[in-house]
Amino acid sequence: MVKLRLTRLGKKKQPFYRIVAMNSTTGRQGQALGYIGTYNPLHSSVDINEENALLWLNRGAEMTETVEALFRSQGLLARWKGLEGNVKENALTTDKPKRRRKLAAAAAAPASEAKASTEAPAEEASEETSGESE
Repeated sequence: MVKLRLTRLGKKKQPFYRIVAMNSTTGRQGQALGYIGTYNPLHSSVDINEENALLWLNRGAEMTETVEALFRSQGLLARWKGLEGNVKENALTTDKPKRRRKLAAAAAAPASEAKASTEAPAEEASEETSGESE
């Protein structure tokens, strides 16, 4: 199965990614079947060759979450489906799939901790009242 995904380039703490078409079993730095574009998260810039991207999408290549978000922000998915696609200017600076998952996990963790802490005093209070009756 062919996937559209990112390969990392750049120096330490200065990531730069290529958007490539690769076999799904190939490692991150493996041989790419085709190059589609680049993504620089530090400058929030994306450069996509639309002809190559549409070619691979029409061949049945699947996208990772991040590549899908990049294509959506550039209006490429809308154009692929036959609609008019617009480039979203601030899409890369605010909401990214991994960030969204981290925020959801962080919001779920305090809620479960708060629930556990509210249950514990209720148990202690019931033990105190039973101890007083004896």
